[in-house]
Amino acid sequence: MAEVKRLEKENEDLLRRQAVAEARSNMKQEKVKSDTLRSLLGQRDEVEQQIIQEKKRIAQLDKEIQSWQKQLAERKQMAGSETLIQEQKAHLQKRIETVENQLDKASSEFSSQLVLNSQLREDLEILRVGHDRFELLYKQLEMELLNTRKAIGAIISTSSAAYDARDEAQARLSQLQEKAAKDRRQHETEVKELDRILDNDRRMSEFIAIKLQERVLTEEALRAKKKKDEERKRKDPEEELFESYNVAMDKILEITDSAHLNVALNKYIKGEEDNFAQFNYVNEQNNQKEQLWEHISELCREIEEVRKQENQKEMEQLSRLQEAEAQQEEIVKQGNQTALKLKAIQKIWDQFKNAIESLFWKLQCDHSALENMLGGTTTARDENVAIYLGLIEQKANDLLTMYSFSLAEEQDRPYDTVETAQLLLGQTPETRPQPIHLRPPTAGPGHEPIAEEDQRPLTHEELKEKVLKDVLSKAGALSLKKHLHSEAATIHSGSAASKK
Repeated sequence: MAEVKRLEKENEDLLRRQAVAEARSNMKQEKVKSDTLRSLLGQRDEVEQQIIQEKKRIAQLDKEIQSWQKQLAERKQMAGSETLIQEQKAHLQKRIETVENQLDKASSEFSSQLVLNSQLREDLEILRVGHDRFELLYKQLEMELLNTRKAIGAIISTSSAAYDARDEAQARLSQLQEKAAKDRRQHETEVKELDRILDNDRRMSEFIAIKLQERVLTEEALRAKKKKDEERKRKDPEEELFESYNVAMDKILEITDSAHLNVALNKYIKGEEDNFAQFNYVNEQNNQKEQLWEHISELCREIEEVRKQENQKEMEQLSRLQEAEAQQEEIVKQGNQTALKLKAIQKIWDQFKNAIESLFWKLQCDHSALENMLGGTTTARDENVAIYLGLIEQKANDLLTMYSFSLAEEQDRPYDTVETAQLLLGQTPETRPQPIHLRPPTAGPGHEPIAEEDQRPLTHEELKEKVLKDVLSKAGALSLKKHLHSEAATIHSGSAASKK
């Protein structure tokens, strides 16, 4: 009863651990875990049923023991033989030990199965956590790729707007250039016209000056002649002056084609005023010409500055576009690498599922339970891998138990439940460390003397030969010792069998 209580306590502890482990898992795996828990609870019910049966069997054995004890007491009273009573007690004790061994075997199988199930669940939980982290990383990379594509679209739209602004600026610049060229042509035409007028005025002035000079020369000749005549006549100075004035007035009237002196003076004043007005007009046109040239140079400087700014903006936009294209290529490259990694991991996961399914059918597991759990489907998927592993684990435990039992029968030794539990848990029995035997140096008569080759340093080949010789001698001694031990064990087992 104490053993049963201990098993029930361990069972409750394992169930509590199982509940804690299941509480850490994700909600989407509750269905699979609930199915696994139902299967484990069913197994627990089976084990409890076995325990109840064993208890009944033990109670029945107790009853048999009591009946045998009664029979022994009766026989003892009847025959009074102590040897028969001892044999019956030994037989009953052996039966009790056999039943206890079977009970320990069942409890160890159940405990080892629960431990292995918990380990497999932890491994599956680790794999699921890794898969969830990979999914999260994949979503983050997809989000970064989407943001990068949005940034690239924004940069492309910005560059398109910049190109449109540049085209508009170039169109405006061409319009300004056409307007400046048109103004320059008009100004050149006006300047040519003014130059022609000025040239005409200059020619007229030169012509008038030449004519005046010719007239002056003619007047001087006439004056000299008249002077000579006057000297000849010896007239009065006043008369000569009056005559000269008359002559000059006649010449002026003749040049101006006027009949009166006032008309000639008015024409002269009017001509001077016209000349002064033309001079002012020419000066004004020259000033306007200089202003136009200054305006044209300012426009040229502005055009050059606008070109420089446009070139600089175009270079900046080109560099930004190149950087965005480089970033896009890098992100696309990272996305491709992530997709390749995802494909490789998915391939490994598919291979793992195929291997689990193949192992399931190779081990000839009970697929009826699988069909009942999964509703008719027998294909390994992400949702039912744990169920496959549980059935494979159960089959492997059965095979290992059978192997341990057959190994115990082959070696003709009693069935060891501790060794079976270690085999189910994947443990190996601890090997005892071999004692190290040190051979102290001897100086007795049987000891070999120190050779000359031991006193000098050995070469590599000599050292290698010496080590091989020592190893071979130790291996021979060890094999001889093992042979002697095996012969002694054979003799001991033969004597034990003869005693039996």
